[in-house]
Amino acid sequence: MNRREFLVGTAAAAGLAVSGRVSAQNRDQAKLSRLAIMSLSFGNILKNANQPDEAARTLDLMDIGQMYADRFGIHNVELQHTHIPSTEEVWLKEFRARLGKTKSKVTNINLEFGTLTVSSPEPVLRLQAIDLTKRWIDHAAALGCPRVMVNQGALTQESKQVAIAALKLIGAYGRARKIMVGVENRGAPRSASRGTPASPPPPPAPIDYTLLVEVIKAAGVYANCDLGNFTDQESQLAGIRAMLPLTDGNCHVKMNPARYDISKALALTRELGYRGLYSIEAGTNMGPDPYENTKKILDVTLANI
Repeated sequence: MNRREFLVGTAAAAGLAVSGRVSAQNRDQAKLSRLAIMSLSFGNILKNANQPDEAARTLDLMDIGQMYADRFGIHNVELQHTHIPSTEEVWLKEFRARLGKTKSKVTNINLEFGTLTVSSPEPVLRLQAIDLTKRWIDHAAALGCPRVMVNQGALTQESKQVAIAALKLIGAYGRARKIMVGVENRGAPRSASRGTPASPPPPPAPIDYTLLVEVIKAAGVYANCDLGNFTDQESQLAGIRAMLPLTDGNCHVKMNPARYDISKALALTRELGYRGLYSIEAGTNMGPDPYENTKKILDVTLANI
């Protein structure tokens, strides 16, 4: 695949599972086949080995593909690497097989290694980030997942060159295994100054995508454009125009009406000819019910792609 190819092919359309609670029976199956849901959307109810007795955690990761298919008619699963309880070959095979029962698949794995990032000023931390990412690329291959997304850390002009060098190594490893390596736009680090107690809180840190685009191009990796990670509507639309031509075929969709109208962002992706996946990221800022939060984003996405 040409790494600068813009129109990433869509996922194959999958049959819609039947359920009394599913409102998606009459929806356009071609559109549903282009939607994914992040496990992050259900992070507050996913069963966790570190919190096994928490009553609110009702969803087992092994059942996530079945739930997505039954409840939403969606068969593309995007995972946080921290949600995967085991990387043993037997577990990965079992999970892939469970997804296969509903014709579902893993479409992306988000890697969050804390201080181990490609832009860390400490060489040993960058080296560890590279090695750990390579291991997860192998896990992605075992799951039949075509892409991973790395957290680039605090990308700055000072860290630009070391980040490019690290991403080049990771990207080459991924290409050898037919796994795309993506990077998303993220918020800039906040200032340590918080003002006096009587003063209003500082405005949101500006989200600058331009440096990230430079790094992606120089490193030969891909953009996983987060349609919601922009400061306002103007920067959002400009950022989408800059990042979408570098896409790995996956983008994140979230709602934040105070900052932007997501329908305008989705309309622009359609105008630009984007044919990849829209992955739903429903945060707890929308409310306590992850099912309802996911449905809200699902509805607005289907209406605008």
